[in-house]
This record gives sequence, C-alpha cells and structure tokens, in this order.
Amino acid sequence: MEEYRLKIDKTAKPLLIIDYTFGGDRNLELMKATLLPTPLQNAKVKTEFDLAQAWSVFANKYLQKTKEIAATPICWEGHYDQLGRVMLEMMRLSRDKKDMVDQEGVYEIIPNLEEIPFISKPSSLEDKMFCRIWLSLIRHPAFIEMELDEDELASFNYWQGLFTIALGKTNTELLKQTA
Repeated sequence: MEEYRLKIDKTAKPLLIIDYTFGGDRNLELMKATLLPTPLQNAKVKTEFDLAQAWSVFANKYLQKTKEIAATPICWEGHYDQLGRVMLEMMRLSRDKKDMVDQEGVYEIIPNLEEIPFISKPSSLEDKMFCRIWLSLIRHPAFIEMELDEDELASFNYWQGLFTIALGKTNTELLKQTA
C-alpha cells in the first residue's frame, strides 16, 4: 500500500519537523537520559524519549485500526515520530510554563503539569484526538475534512491551539540542532 508523506515547498520557511525521525535527532541521547517529572512517570514511561516513543507507537496502532483511513494510504513512519516529538514539547511547555515570558497571554492557555498526567500514557479515546490533530495538520487525506460534534469541536480547537504552539517550539528546537 502507498505511504502518505507530507510534501512542502523546501524554498519556503523551513519546517524541519517534516523531515524529523528519532534516528536523526541529535538530542536523542539527552532525551533518553532526561527523566520526566515524577507525576508523569509510570512503569513504561520514565524519560522524555519514552514519552515521545509511546506517542509514536500509539499513533501507529491507532492509524492501523481506524475505519476513517481504510481506503487511504498509511503514513510514512517518520510522521509518527514527529507526533511523539511534538507531544514531548507539549509536556515541556506545561512543565516550563511558569518560566516563560508571556507578553501576549499565549501561554495562559497551557495547562499546568498536574492537569495533563495522561500525556505520559497515551491509550484512551481522548488521546486519539491528538493523533487526529496531527494527521489533519499534515493533511493526511482521511483527516482533511473530519466530522466533529459540538463537544468535540471545542476540545479539538483548544488542543489544536496548544499543539500548534508545541509544533512551533519543536521546529525552533530542531533549527538550533542544525545551526
């Protein structure tokens, strides 16, 4: 079956996350050595890399079981790693929220770390929303026009806003790796 991979104009502002895989991350060893805050640790997820990898594996399993994509291409493996990396950055945003300078009130919408304990153990129906957000952002054909009910829409929009902030921070971090 054909693989879906987002293609972007490389002459535009670089979005390095699109080419990201765990194998190409220069900070991978640091992520493997950096423990998560204690409230987020569990039996399987103890380090930053564990968190990112857990999301990568979860997204891969979710996509293979989703009816919405039965007739569409599977994702390129790197897109799962990218989701994991962005979810790691979302955790970091929450962890570091109090230290961020926020002139425009953007960081006020970021939940406190104790409000997102689920981030280190992706498994529930709600967690599939993050996969759906990522797949819609990378324009996977099955997720371009999703149907959401009213309750889902408010939650989807909130988390998509946070996800977009985390995506920008991830890309900034990757730009530092190439400098």
